[in-house]
Amino acid sequence: MTAADFKPAQLQQAVQLSLAIPPTLVTNNLEQARKFAAEHGPVIYTPFRGLPRGEDGHTGAIWAQLVDPDSFDDSLTVTAQQFQAEIPKTGDVRVTAVDRSVFAQQIAAPDGALDWRRGDWDALLHAPIAVPAPIEAALHSYLSTFGLLFGCFDFALTGDGDRAEDWVFIECNPNGQWGWLPDADDISAAFADLLSMEGGGAR
Repeated sequence: MTAADFKPAQLQQAVQLSLAIPPTLVTNNLEQARKFAAEHGPVIYTPFRGLPRGEDGHTGAIWAQLVDPDSFDDSLTVTAQQFQAEIPKTGDVRVTAVDRSVFAQQIAAPDGALDWRRGDWDALLHAPIAVPAPIEAALHSYLSTFGLLFGCFDFALTGDGDRAEDWVFIECNPNGQWGWLPDADDISAAFADLLSMEGGGAR
């Protein structure tokens, strides 16, 4: 899970599986960051991985957010940063994969937030969506590569979602939440089936 939580590794694996990803730059070079923003703006900043728990036991979060290239300064050079081009998306999709089963929900935030996770989850709008066969096959291969049986995949849609070309891989949370989703009962059943399989819990 630690290896699978590192987003540059996720993006690299997604490309190897022929999944589309946003134009991405990982750098601590100020001029490279400015050049990338000039070529691919608007630009989003995203963290490399989830944040660890603090001393108070709570886990913080750095959401995907638009950044102003005019704010880039020498502080950017202290450590590596990850920038991505904003995708002109028509919607977002969360795909929950449990072994060979997949459950997909298109998600819309009423306020049109760039990152739906940072708002009121109770206000989110959900609708089931079919996952194109090439995308589903890639997700199974992705999990196998990292030795996982479960993952929550986030995609941006650039069309109506019928074609694999409409799906842009954003990230995979190898320990993602799913209890709030409309198909949570079906996901629970898939976990139960997995654990009840002969040797399933030890795979």
